[in-house]
Amino acid sequence: MDQENIFQVHMPEVDIRPDLKAIFQEARELADQETVLADGTHQRRVVIVSPGRLILLKDSYPPDTLPSENRMVLEDLLPSEKPLKIAVIAYTYLEALRVDIRRAIPFFDYLLGFTYLGHSVWIFEGHSSALREGCRDADYVLVDQRMLPYLDEDWRQIILSENNPANIRMLSVEN
Repeated sequence: MDQENIFQVHMPEVDIRPDLKAIFQEARELADQETVLADGTHQRRVVIVSPGRLILLKDSYPPDTLPSENRMVLEDLLPSEKPLKIAVIAYTYLEALRVDIRRAIPFFDYLLGFTYLGHSVWIFEGHSSALREGCRDADYVLVDQRMLPYLDEDWRQIILSENNPANIRMLSVEN
């Protein structure tokens, strides 16, 4: 795929793995953890499960670096008083993420911000083989509307069967 076509949203080819439950369990655990930095402060990360089932970690903003007006916007969306577990269904084609993660996932900065606030965030593509495990234990499931045509017809029922009651929200961001 050439560089421009890698951003054409589609359901990437995924590795069907027997250890899917363990992969997503590890992703959720990593999303819950903090990294201790050299100065003793703590930093959180967004976790991405690639279509090849690799786990990628993206550091959130360093402590005390998010401007207060940005923090207030994020707090209005998902207050930090109760840390939430957030599963995100988004376009995770690995080459697109490597070239420009914000073009592949236009709302990525919000996800970094939610992590900054203390929420646990993990992202995957929503493939039918991973939908149940990928959304397990989530308080919120955020779905990139661009991925809707590529999800199973009963995707909402599958999510709700694993997370009762799960909050499902659609995200629509223009590229």
